[in-house]
Amino acid sequence: MKSTNINEQLLEMQKKWFEEFCNDELAKQHNLSRPFCFSVTEQYLLSNNKAMLIGQEPLDWGNYSGKWSIDGNQMFSKEYAEIQLNYKNPNENILYNSSPFWRFFRGIKDKGWEPIWNNVDKIHRYEKDETKSLTIDLERRFSSPFGNDNKSLLKREIEVSKPNLVIFLTGPSYYKTMAWAMGIDCDELLKFKPQKKKPCTDITHIVDIGIPVLWSYHPAYLSRIKAMDEVYDMCK
Repeated sequence: MKSTNINEQLLEMQKKWFEEFCNDELAKQHNLSRPFCFSVTEQYLLSNNKAMLIGQEPLDWGNYSGKWSIDGNQMFSKEYAEIQLNYKNPNENILYNSSPFWRFFRGIKDKGWEPIWNNVDKIHRYEKDETKSLTIDLERRFSSPFGNDNKSLLKREIEVSKPNLVIFLTGPSYYKTMAWAMGIDCDELLKFKPQKKKPCTDITHIVDIGIPVLWSYHPAYLSRIKAMDEVYDMCK
């Protein structure tokens, strides 16, 4: 199946999610960013080693306004991932991103995985022109199940895109959002949180979606404690 077909399925879900959650009374109390819309690349679909890297939230993703579309956001996320993986000369590419997240992203490809990026929180807030994380009420709201099959948007995105490996690069601070989105117990998940002495943990048995699931820190912290290689080693 081509990425266009998969992305059309994802887009339909994302539009339903946006219509249901982002236009309700709780959401309207806040100035929100445009939503991050997960998508897949052709290279990802052709690979036998697909990895979904799930970050924290799309900070600086752009203010909510009428100048964007969900379709355009999804296309951008796909093209941006392709640019980061297929660049020829970083010094000549103004979109080349040298941040720890994208260094980790390119690094896992070097280990034989074809990665795609997602976020556990799809939106953030704006307050006085500054980006802010979601409130706990909004996190719970946006990560809750919707539709007839009673699943969150993130869980549906995983099912449709069929990765062979999921890595949460969220750190312990996002454990509630992870648990709500994956339909698991918050306290049980917290027992397996990553720590400095063990920066990546296997939570496959807790999440139980039929594929390996790892939980680690955001790559910015992994870079500071020089633990990226330790995480790569767990991606078997």
